[in-house]
Amino acid sequence: MKKAVGVICEFNPFHNGHMYFIRRIKEAFPEKAVVCVMSGNFVQRGSFAIQEKYSRAKCALLYGADLVLELPFPFSSLSAESFAASAVSILNGIGVVDTLAFGCECADTKALVRCAENLASEKFKEAFASFTEKNRAVGYPAARSRVYADLFGKTELLDQPNAILGLEYLMAIKKENAPLSPFVIPRIGDTLRETVAESEYPSATAVRKMIFEGKEVTTYLPPEVNAVLKEEVQNGRFPVSMEYYAATLFYLLRTKSRKELSAVYGLAPLYDRANKTAPSCKSLEDLVEKLRSVNFTDSRVRRALLSLLCGVSRFAEKEKPSYTMVLAAGEKGRELLSEMKDASEISVFTKPAHALKSKDKTILRQASLSYLADDLYAAAFPEKGENGEFLKKTPYIV
Repeated sequence: MKKAVGVICEFNPFHNGHMYFIRRIKEAFPEKAVVCVMSGNFVQRGSFAIQEKYSRAKCALLYGADLVLELPFPFSSLSAESFAASAVSILNGIGVVDTLAFGCECADTKALVRCAENLASEKFKEAFASFTEKNRAVGYPAARSRVYADLFGKTELLDQPNAILGLEYLMAIKKENAPLSPFVIPRIGDTLRETVAESEYPSATAVRKMIFEGKEVTTYLPPEVNAVLKEEVQNGRFPVSMEYYAATLFYLLRTKSRKELSAVYGLAPLYDRANKTAPSCKSLEDLVEKLRSVNFTDSRVRRALLSLLCGVSRFAEKEKPSYTMVLAAGEKGRELLSEMKDASEISVFTKPAHALKSKDKTILRQASLSYLADDLYAAAFPEKGENGEFLKKTPYIV
């Protein structure tokens, strides 16, 4: 089989824009399989996925993906840089992918590669370190844009969410020395503009907001995804929210010592404010809003709180995933899995229990943390799940 196209995704939930994205890949590479490395039950913005991982993987397979592999926790919920590096390491490690496709506001691949190279240069790193040392009140995004503009000229890429993540992918590819060629898909293409209104392709954030507000979203989701979600609702498995653990987080923030909280990923700089603020908060959203600042975006605050809940070490970014889990596979995906037995440099498991029986200490440690977190996730189902529920799960296979 020819090398596959890789996609780094969350599909939280899978909507019309995702369907369009995979269709564009299929049109460009009709003979290649599409391999998705998808966040598991926890996403990069530092929250619970609204829909559990096997169900989301099924939706992706129904609309063109051939193989869906998990980006396990906590790597799925680290900073953009670590998230990108972890996902790229999996795509590179499995040995069957030669292209990385991603959506972006900018369709100019050369401009993206040039910007990524500039950001990765020693010249930029030294200037950025010097600037932030002297201007601690300037937040990270603003500081990066200002330093970049001074050195290389102003660019809109650092103000565009999808471009920012795309740049992290490109920098991770270079750092990993991965043989992955970028394939950029405009987030809303010219053809799409001619055929549908842009409002028919709202972001996943907008879709989630509407779902939690009880609004109708079927127009924005593919038909079979609507059918899957209807079944999930009936089974008490959708939607899932981290708000379920608000009281637990308030308790932990008030009772854990400074030393204990400082050992948690991303929480040390927030300790004093969080400890003082928590008692007056009525919801998790309220806490996040009150902890937000120039240097702490909503996502950064959420990642720290999620790490507290799940016990993620402050050293989490010092390593990469040592394994991945198969969440869904079609015919081409099964063929790739056979090839990966010889080509893959990382462990690929089809059953969660196998990872927990690994003799590799790193795999065992990473898998244990991931499935402890999955148990917490299952408890947040509208109809509470069972302990060990995800250990019983098997990939969606067609």
